[in-house]
Amino acid sequence: MSDPQPKSGLRALTAEEFSFADAMGGVRGMIESIIPGLTFVVVYVIYPHLLPPLLAALGLAMVLAVIRLIGRSSIMGAVSGLGGIALGVVWALLSGKAEGFYAPGLWINGLYLAGSVISILVRWPFVAVVCAALTGRLEDFRSDPSYIRRGAWATWLMAGLFAARLAVQLPLYFAGQVALLGTLKLAMGAPPFVALLWISWLIMRPVLHRPEADAAAPPPVDGADAVEPAAAEESEG
Repeated sequence: MSDPQPKSGLRALTAEEFSFADAMGGVRGMIESIIPGLTFVVVYVIYPHLLPPLLAALGLAMVLAVIRLIGRSSIMGAVSGLGGIALGVVWALLSGKAEGFYAPGLWINGLYLAGSVISILVRWPFVAVVCAALTGRLEDFRSDPSYIRRGAWATWLMAGLFAARLAVQLPLYFAGQVALLGTLKLAMGAPPFVALLWISWLIMRPVLHRPEADAAAPPPVDGADAVEPAAAEESEG
């Protein structure tokens, strides 16, 4: 049986069938996660000063959020993206440097990397916890060694992406290579994150969809979706 509604972001880990388009939030989600950052890079290349690219990216993110609001569709992704853009704008203005626009994303990747590694070391791997929460198994998933082991494998993959982003982007940040940094941030953002979601889905699928697990799993806990960061933030490059 197919899922009743598309599952985006981390919720795609628990889908019966994985969809790359759904994982990115559909066409609109892809646009909202890419266009503001791309606009910042393009405007900066054309006019390499502080305010024009910041105002262009922030203005476009606000327009996307308003369009969601007018259409009465879910605004969480757009609002999260707007919040990330606004934080980058404030950071850049306070530092007086255009590369400051990317500082919050670097900090977020560093925190995710540290959190992922710690979660594995304490045997609460991040991916396993997310899957357990979304499927209503948060109270008993740790009694399944296979669940923990597979969750650790998937979490290591996520940690590898966060580490790769920092290894590539931090030197460019400190060198002030704004255009190249922005381009690589986009390239290392949503596309590889969704690819790793698919690999993680393949890893977790045997323990999430085996018949005995489906029969024993209780209904999802209230507010389980709250463990899922918005798609734009998850894929933050």
